[in-house]
This record gives sequence, C-alpha cells and structure tokens, in this order.
Amino acid sequence: MTFANHPERQFVQYLRGAGWIKARLLPASTLVETLLRKGWIEQQQQGRPKNETCFRLTEKGFPTGRAGPKAKGK
Repeated sequence: MTFANHPERQFVQYLRGAGWIKARLLPASTLVETLLRKGWIEQQQQGRPKNETCFRLTEKGFPTGRAGPKAKGK
C-alpha cells in the first residue's frame, strides 16, 4: 500500500466529492503528475470547441468508506 504525504492528502481532500475539476483551477506543481502515476487521480479532455484538461479522484485515491489515502503512522 502506498501512503500519502501531507501535500498529497491536502490535494486529495480538495478533489474529494468535487467530480471533474479543470486543470487551470489547480496549482501548478509536480504533485498532479505524481498522483496520476500512483493512479489516485485520472485525467480527461472535456469541452468543445476548446478542450480543457480536467482531473478527478479515482477509487484508488478514495477507497470506499475511508477519508482518502492512508496517512503515514495512522
């Protein structure tokens, strides 16, 4: 099992229950790339005619019955 660090937990909390969030509304960082690699968020192009990149939390990032990825030491 992969554990979340503090910035990852904050980001996952922000996305929790929000559905698809436009990438331009998120802070620019390597955190998004890290969470994509871990499979905790997914990316999709939405909108016409101008496609926008959007992200949302996956089941792996938000397991059923839990508040999000497990924190270290808890």
